[in-house]
Amino acid sequence: MDFTICQFLGHTCEDGRDSPIWHAQMQVAACAHLLNEWLQEDTPDKEAVGIRLLVDVREVTQAPAGPETASLVNAGVFPALSPYGPVREPLSCEPIPLPGVATAVERALFGTPASRRVELMSAALRASIEDWAEEAALVRVADPAGGDVRGETHVVLLSSSGLMRLSVVRVDDRGLDRDPACSFAGHWCDSGARPGERSHALTEARLRAICAGTALHAPLDFFGYGPFKIEWVRHGLPSSAGVDAIRTWWRSSAWSRRYLEDYLLDELPVPDDPQAYFEDPDNLTEERDPLELGDPDNGRAWWGGEVGAGLQPLDTTEFFRELQSFRAACLQEAVGAEAAELVPYLLNELLDRPIRRVGGPERRLRVWADADEDGRFWRDATDEVYRYGHGRRLLILGPEEAMYIVFKDEQNP
Repeated sequence: MDFTICQFLGHTCEDGRDSPIWHAQMQVAACAHLLNEWLQEDTPDKEAVGIRLLVDVREVTQAPAGPETASLVNAGVFPALSPYGPVREPLSCEPIPLPGVATAVERALFGTPASRRVELMSAALRASIEDWAEEAALVRVADPAGGDVRGETHVVLLSSSGLMRLSVVRVDDRGLDRDPACSFAGHWCDSGARPGERSHALTEARLRAICAGTALHAPLDFFGYGPFKIEWVRHGLPSSAGVDAIRTWWRSSAWSRRYLEDYLLDELPVPDDPQAYFEDPDNLTEERDPLELGDPDNGRAWWGGEVGAGLQPLDTTEFFRELQSFRAACLQEAVGAEAAELVPYLLNELLDRPIRRVGGPERRLRVWADADEDGRFWRDATDEVYRYGHGRRLLILGPEEAMYIVFKDEQNP
């Protein structure tokens, strides 16, 4: 199945709007989000703080013949630029060539790149725009309240399947206490969830990891645009929790059920209620329970890595060794010199930073994965990045948080 933006971000939205599929347009949004974050962290010019690149993606049943102000308002990309403002009235549209879009955005955002990673991500954004869009236009705007719009840049991109608005504007702190996924790519979630002080940093880190996994599509030439599906929560387990308690928590979580529904239904003939099916011992042979968590005291089962085999335990040493091997495989398979430079930055956002947060400085981690007898979970038997197979899971538990990633090269093609 192809994930919608709501499903990929882990939201249950009941606003009645159609949710776009997580395809090529979301690579533009993912690159834009990371570009914003890196620019805010790397720029020495504090005047740049508060200037953001806002992205709004809309699917349309019939793309407009060309960019015009009425069609932009009808599509919803104007006048509101985000759920929290600002508001801009489109006055006119001036067609521009696609290469000019990134140039205009870069000029408005930073002029000169603040760091090498900003420069690399700007190039990735440019490539993702040209991969998706078919035509573009600069939009001249006005503030209905009479405010100054000098220095702002607004661009509209059109393709056969939808349209997208890119806006470089100065924003205030409204909405900063909300889950950032609620407004990602124009995903205006009605709930506007406020995660709370302890969890807000987690929601921000999770969205960065999601964007990094999506942005890896181009440099690693993945077939799908959603290769890494990421969940990350506070698990609520006591620090003394043993394997039995973790297994109970895992079985009761939605993660295990959704893995069956989202990734295995085409490969395993399971009924409408897969959770109940696999909890019935009469329906199982020991090697065919995809929800099982292996016991670290017993080592990995010989069938590890097969479809439906269950998650196998990895000790910390072999887990980090496998991460290094996966990183090396990614660098080996990166498409081009700039891609090879960008990949480590993206893997840092996808894996290194999250793992440091989950495990803390002492690396207090418990790990399960769809691993083979040698501990490989995202590499194949030839030590290359795992391609063309079922989704392979990685479950990481720290003292307070749990991170869960399913990797499938072909997801959301």
